[in-house]
Amino acid sequence: MIKRKLYLNQIEGLIDKEPIKIITGVRRSGKTYLLKSISDELKNRGISEENIFLISFESMKYNKIEDFQQLDDCIKQLIKNVKGKIYFLFDEIQNVKNWEKSINAYRVDLDCDIYITGSNSELLSSEMATLIAGRYYQINLYPFSFAEFIQYKKEIKNMEIDNLDELFGEYIEFGGMPPLQQINNDDKYTYLEDIYDTILLKDIVARHNIRNTDMFNRILNYVIMNIGKNFSANNISKYMKHEGRKISKDTILDYLLYSKNACFIHQAQREDIKGKKVLLHNEKYFLVDHSFYQSKYGDIENIGSILENIVYIELLRRGYDVKIGFINENEIDFVCTKNKEKIYIQVAYLLANDKIIDREFSALAKIDDNFDKYVLSMDKIDFSTNGLKHRNIIDFLTSDYI
Repeated sequence: MIKRKLYLNQIEGLIDKEPIKIITGVRRSGKTYLLKSISDELKNRGISEENIFLISFESMKYNKIEDFQQLDDCIKQLIKNVKGKIYFLFDEIQNVKNWEKSINAYRVDLDCDIYITGSNSELLSSEMATLIAGRYYQINLYPFSFAEFIQYKKEIKNMEIDNLDELFGEYIEFGGMPPLQQINNDDKYTYLEDIYDTILLKDIVARHNIRNTDMFNRILNYVIMNIGKNFSANNISKYMKHEGRKISKDTILDYLLYSKNACFIHQAQREDIKGKKVLLHNEKYFLVDHSFYQSKYGDIENIGSILENIVYIELLRRGYDVKIGFINENEIDFVCTKNKEKIYIQVAYLLANDKIIDREFSALAKIDDNFDKYVLSMDKIDFSTNGLKHRNIIDFLTSDYI
């Protein structure tokens, strides 16, 4: 597996520092490999292997640990003869009931450095947030970016990269889920279905004790089918009614929340750019990896929405808070904020004619502040005009700046 520098660079400066390092991300996004990379970095720094404990709660060795008391008993045995600072790397810790009690106790009682992964964004909710308030650093892990996809092809597959367009076509079709890169193309969609079913059953249905799995699956399919489109719980309710199925708005909202907490979907709220307020209806939803759309629908005619999904996740990966903008009844695909920086982005497949060019640029032109405004498309020609910038999507994805 490749070294994922984007995440390792964040972690390396925190090694031996007090904050508990908490890494969250959808199942199979590479959290275990990242922990192994951290373990390797610790060894490279001269730390003895005897002081490093990488504990996966999905391995046969540790999967019988069900609660914090059993975890404490295990840790006591593991460290009883260890001298010096201890390094704990806990993988998929949400499988241990009340795990936060143990983690906080280790922080208080032991000379240790703690790293945690989990497939649920609720890791920092309620009691955990109270116990370690101000003492943790969270990293959101995503599937391979296109840049990492290229890195994998070069370093693991030993490929000579001659044609980025061709490689991007493969990325569009199969996405960036790390384990998928080892699978033959003919088997990738089947494997994606297996990943989807595992996320569905382990991280959502079982965790939240969902009984009507068929209804939940239909709702999630609706979300996947409508990536990058505005819709609400009422839209889903009407769709289900048309299908001859009745479900309450509250249940739909619960199902959407569960899917968000499992890091499978991301919600982008709408923002009134002039009024500077968040609008609490008709949000957009995006998939953590667009391959889940492709595996179910494979609709290349929806390439615009797929590109929008790719750009959205890339912006999250780069640390932006991303909302959907509205100004004078015009939609701005993404309003991106990081620290005091703000950028506006429109995403299009091709600026194929004057009508499309006018549609994408004119909406940005209505915004009267001095922040940068971009149109991203697959075009090779630079359409920048009147201070509004145009960039090729592949160039954007393979550089570290917007």
